[in-house]
Amino acid sequence: MKRRFFFICVLMIVILLLPIALLFNSPNYENTYLDNSDVNILLHECSDRWDELNSDADVEDMSKFDFEYEVVTNDGDVLLQTDPYITSDIGRATTLRYTMRDIVKDGEVVGKLIIKNDYEAIAWEADTSYRTKYIITASFVTLLAVLFLVWVYFYIVRPFDKLKDFASDVASGNLDAPLEMDRANLFGAFTESFDIMRTELADARQKEYEAQRSKVELVASLSHDIKTPVASIRAMSELLRELNKDPKQQSKLDSIVSKADQIDVMVSDLFATSLTDLNQLEVQASEQESRVLDKIIKDADHNEYVVGGEVEECLIVCDPVRTTQVVNNIINNSYKYADTSIYLESHFEDDCLVVSFTDRGGGVLEEDLPMITKKFRRGANAKEKQGAGLGLAIASELMDKMGGSLECSNADGGFRVTLMFKLAAS
Repeated sequence: MKRRFFFICVLMIVILLLPIALLFNSPNYENTYLDNSDVNILLHECSDRWDELNSDADVEDMSKFDFEYEVVTNDGDVLLQTDPYITSDIGRATTLRYTMRDIVKDGEVVGKLIIKNDYEAIAWEADTSYRTKYIITASFVTLLAVLFLVWVYFYIVRPFDKLKDFASDVASGNLDAPLEMDRANLFGAFTESFDIMRTELADARQKEYEAQRSKVELVASLSHDIKTPVASIRAMSELLRELNKDPKQQSKLDSIVSKADQIDVMVSDLFATSLTDLNQLEVQASEQESRVLDKIIKDADHNEYVVGGEVEECLIVCDPVRTTQVVNNIINNSYKYADTSIYLESHFEDDCLVVSFTDRGGGVLEEDLPMITKKFRRGANAKEKQGAGLGLAIASELMDKMGGSLECSNADGGFRVTLMFKLAAS
């Protein structure tokens, strides 16, 4: 594209400058004109030496001129001829546009002076000279145009392209490539400032990253530290509930256990998302029998809301620990927001085992579906429920790391979460 533009510019400049070359190199036809004084001198000489010309003696000392001529009598006899190819026929000479003048002696026309018209040869010579000069001038103009555009390319276009590429790199976040400094081009004064700007942006981004990492590490550390006292509170509450026979106090202790479970889930989600932000959320996917899903689902469904058949038997790729975390999030969300039966279905699709969980809680708004698996995003129906909007985000992240996927949709009067596990290669 740049080469095409370069050649177009050269062509346009040449086209504009060639008419100027025409003005300075018009053909010169001045040499085709006869010198009237030379013709008059020749006529007087012929008149004065007429008798000598009519004699049989050779006349060799006639004056020399820049044109060819012949002298003929009124009867058509040739007395003198400087070019043997000059015609002596008056009619033919007239056709060839020869110059003819009368030779007068003693007041009487005694013959004619016929001067050869060499206009074509002289004009051809003038045109050849003109073409040569024009070609030289046009070549010089073209060379100047090319040199000018080459200068424009190396000192304006290419430096500007470098600045443009540099700006694109900075806009895309690539702050590692330095901008070469060249003060010889028109943009040289800006390159140093732009490179300083790149360095400052890189330093600012590094500082921002370090600050963000510090905050995430703090959240991860606190989340991990909170789990221990919460587990202790839950264990002591369960012990007191077993020892205490008062129904009212048992109800209070049950509430404490439930709140401790909620705190534990939220802290676990917070800890998991912190590890994700730190790129430290490890997943060790391996070949597993699909029956492991039946056990994971049964263990997660402590309210026994899940109904439906067993998962199709096959070999899948998953991490049982992370899959447990995914299923727990899905079932706990259904407990919290729907509180209905959860219908389990499974089938094969392409090279995947598809497992879906569908409740009958009315689903979510259609406009909320695209963002439901993003961090800290919750549906409109979840505003009065406790939660941070991390469960499905973490579940989706874990499924991606295991090579599968998680999809959310509204179906059968409720909300459906579909898990797709890669089938193990046979």
